[in-house]
Amino acid sequence: MKWIKRFWGIEDKVTDSSADDLIKAYEREEREIRNAGSFNGKHYTEYIEYIKHLKRERKHDEAIKLLLEIVCAVEREAQMAEKLRGAPCFIAPGYYEHLAIIYRKEKRYAKEVEILERYCDKTKAPGARVLELEKRLTKAKELRDKQKP
Repeated sequence: MKWIKRFWGIEDKVTDSSADDLIKAYEREEREIRNAGSFNGKHYTEYIEYIKHLKRERKHDEAIKLLLEIVCAVEREAQMAEKLRGAPCFIAPGYYEHLAIIYRKEKRYAKEVEILERYCDKTKAPGARVLELEKRLTKAKELRDKQKP
């Protein structure tokens, strides 16, 4: 238990039983966060291969329905993590991007703009992927505006 105390910066006065309590509290917190990011008994990360399969099979309506559920799970998980940890949690961009790609293929530009704006309104990790999605949003807005009768 000494390594745990050092890792968490806990004073030596803390007993092994209170360190165990800290570990249990951490595990409970992680479970709550993971459960918030789950639906139909699975964590959202377990669906990625199935999503890719649906996209390959061009089952876009089914993929869209699933991805919208996943986006909600991603957001629930981030909200729960922020609530329990007291700090903003970054949103995984991949699921929003998959939706945007499908919407573009289907020429549903307004929906593409909607999902990308939804992502851009969230706390994001800095990086190239975010910039790519912001560029995609700009292009989607142009396509949407051209499409309007």
